[in-house]
Parts: sequence; C-alpha cells; structure tokens
Amino acid sequence: MQPLAERLRTLAIEHLGWIPAGFEFHANEIWNARGPWTGKEPPALLAAFEGLVGVLDELSISVVHASIDKARLHARHNGAYDDNAYLLALQFLLEKLDRWRTAQALRIIIADEAKEYQLRAVDMVRDMQSWASGAVPGRQLVSVIDSMHFVNSKDSPGVQLADAVAFILHRRTLPTQGHPDADAAVARMAAMIGEHTPTWRAPWP
Repeated sequence: MQPLAERLRTLAIEHLGWIPAGFEFHANEIWNARGPWTGKEPPALLAAFEGLVGVLDELSISVVHASIDKARLHARHNGAYDDNAYLLALQFLLEKLDRWRTAQALRIIIADEAKEYQLRAVDMVRDMQSWASGAVPGRQLVSVIDSMHFVNSKDSPGVQLADAVAFILHRRTLPTQGHPDADAAVARMAAMIGEHTPTWRAPWP
C-alpha cells in the first residue's frame, strides 16, 4: 500500500502541479473537469486518468470485479431484490476473490464508506465466513480473515484506484464516450484493466 500511496501523490503533483488540501483522486471529477481538475483541457484530463489506471501495470496490482444489472434484477424478480443489489455484488465479488489463489492468501477487505449498507455488509461477511450464508446461499470464505472495514476514500489509495477502475469498467459498456480521443483512451484503459483481471463475474442476472 505504501508504494501505491506514494505513486498517487506523485501523479497528483505531475498532473495538478500541487496537492490540494484533502485531495483524493475521484474518477468522476477527473472525467468531468470538476473540483481540482476544473479548467483542465480534455487531453490533460485523459492523460491524468490513464496515468492513474496505469498504476495497475507499474505496481502489478490485480483486479477482481463483479457487478449487478439493476434493471434486469428488478425485471426478473419484480423488484423483490432491489435493496439487495449492493450485497449481491459484494457476495459475488468475495466468492470470486476467495477462489483465486486461496492457498496463498490471507485477505482483509477495505471498502469505501456506504452508510446505507455497512452494518448489513459486515453481518453478511461474518455469516459467509461462518456458514456460507450471504444474500443468497454461496461459498464459505476461507481466505478473508477479518471483518469488512469501511473507510473514507480520501484515506485509502486502494479505494481511490478501485473507483477509477470501476468507472472505466462502466464507461466501456457505453456505445461511445462522445469523442474519438475519449473512445480510444477508454479502450486502452479497459484493455489494461483486463490484463490485470485474473477473475471476474459477468453482470448478473
């Protein structure tokens, strides 16, 4: 984590010229030229975003992901599971992570603050560790050794990088980014993320 934190500080200085008080990388702010990125031209914004995602390659960081298609979930179950979309995605993510290199890893889960779901998520992780009971029946976790920890994203470089990765995973599902240069940048970043993704679950259902 220390090399990641140091690299993000270096990137902020490279692309902003300084580190604003309370600064953190927010994918949405970079993409839309908001916050400290206000006034930056699109090429500079794309360069900053690609530099951020490029940390995956620089530090050999792996990506594991899972997602829920909320519209299809609502349609399939007549809205009965709408409130469980977050927990379903979390469960599928943890199960994928737990299957990957389990014998070699002991894991702690750190997540961005999600006050609406935090207590339920902590309870679910504990239940999955004890008897494989998640939002739906699933896999007992053997490599996750502690409770789930929620942090403010400004205090976690890992959460900030995950935010950027998730943003690009979403953008690549869109038919266009609105400009050929943005299309090309998203394609490059998505390809890099793919190269560092050993396991994932396609959107469900």
